[in-house]
Amino acid sequence: MPKLDQLLQQFRSELGADFVSTDVVGMDGMSIAGGSIVPDFDASEASARFAMVMKLASKASEKLGSGTVDDNLVTTDRLYILARFLGNGSYYWGVAVTRNATLGTVRMLMNEYADQIWDAIPR
Repeated sequence: MPKLDQLLQQFRSELGADFVSTDVVGMDGMSIAGGSIVPDFDASEASARFAMVMKLASKASEKLGSGTVDDNLVTTDRLYILARFLGNGSYYWGVAVTRNATLGTVRMLMNEYADQIWDAIPR
């Protein structure tokens, strides 16, 4: 198993029962690693759509002069979807968890894994 897949699997294990999906995605909207445990969650579609969301968040933040985007949180009635840029911003990492998840824990784990995931992306 490639290192990137191993890291995502470790991350998933640490999240436990609240995990729904994770993907490492290029800004072209194409996922290079990840997946979902929920059969009706279309990770490919989510990857593509969230690439647009991340671009928009970055552009809005820039126009407002509010600084660089660290992460973007979308809250739905069923899920939390947290996405953050990796490395130089050419990729983002998206994570979907149940509403039972503790967002502080998800963010903490994403912070712990982000540099390792960036380093494992084949470039």
